[in-house]
Amino acid sequence: MTSPLRSEADLIRALETGTYTVKDLYERAVAAGLADRPGGRTIIRDGQEQYKRRVRTALQDLRRRGRARRVTDQGAAAWLIEGSTTRTRRALFVLLPHDLSQLELVLGRAAQVLQQADEPIDLIVADPPWALGRGRPGSAYRRTYGRNHRQVVDGYVDVDPEAYADFTAEWVAAAGAALRPGGYLAVVTGAQQAARVQVAAEDVGGLTYVNSIVVPRAFGMYTTRRFVHSHHRVTVLTKGALESPQRVFERPAEMPRGRNGHIYATDVWADIPEERRVGLLRYDNALPTGLVSRVVRSTTREGDLVADPFNGSGTTAVVCLTERRRFYGGDVNPNSLRFTMARILAEVVPAMTTAAAVDVPRHMALAAYDPWAALLEEAVL
Repeated sequence: MTSPLRSEADLIRALETGTYTVKDLYERAVAAGLADRPGGRTIIRDGQEQYKRRVRTALQDLRRRGRARRVTDQGAAAWLIEGSTTRTRRALFVLLPHDLSQLELVLGRAAQVLQQADEPIDLIVADPPWALGRGRPGSAYRRTYGRNHRQVVDGYVDVDPEAYADFTAEWVAAAGAALRPGGYLAVVTGAQQAARVQVAAEDVGGLTYVNSIVVPRAFGMYTTRRFVHSHHRVTVLTKGALESPQRVFERPAEMPRGRNGHIYATDVWADIPEERRVGLLRYDNALPTGLVSRVVRSTTREGDLVADPFNGSGTTAVVCLTERRRFYGGDVNPNSLRFTMARILAEVVPAMTTAAAVDVPRHMALAAYDPWAALLEEAVL
């Protein structure tokens, strides 16, 4: 006698070889009584019932194991947005052509974003405000960077230096709770705040130190009474013991090799190029794509869930879509979400569409020149 299905994962594993639509799977879940499990009919953030999310999660797990793949028609990117394009509450990425990734953006504080995650996270990449008092009278960093401020997206929210310890403890505790066992937290800071982040992650977040990675910068802010800070610091921590078999580590293929031909993965990344958006709208702070890409590729596998609670310019989101990771991110600045959506439509979708030999819609091809001012009006469904 066949035992009854106890979960959506059981349903997916019991499928015979064939092609199924997601709608078919939802109907099978209802017929098996799975939709009526506790919480199954609860409406979640994407506006659907919880049991449907469980079906999709089970499919993703099967795909990661190499036992399923998704067949999609060619098409353009689409967004569902709560609120308006001027006052976005939340935006859910629906489709990218020929890509299995999922992407979700939410508006909120970092701790709130992490606490709202629907499933354990494999990697959290964070570039929090550094609380340097930039632009404030009396601050050692009172001068702003030389730039055309008309080409900088507004709305960036800094942190009061006096409140930085509490701010760090709050979001780091949420990060520790949101990670899966063996998952990673990678925090990008200047040298000024790296120690505070590491101590908070170990003491409040319950995480284990893994590495401190140095990424040289070509242009640090000029100083006359101390050495110029000319590098990023990436503090990497994991949830659980270093020897845990649940911890993923893939040495990046592009790193140096020793005499025996083995990859010699060092903690100094001097080969990461800085990026300049000359003549284009840009965010107040933005990480180099190469830096984020190396962190993502070395600590996760395809299909894993990567989060960034300080979304900023959306670099982590762009990297995840390119590297076939799922992405969940947020920011307190609604312009961060809009800028990220525009970057994906301008940079990621055309590249995928070109690879698939599909014509690029005009608004996508031109998006790089006006990344968010009018683009979303065309992108909203």
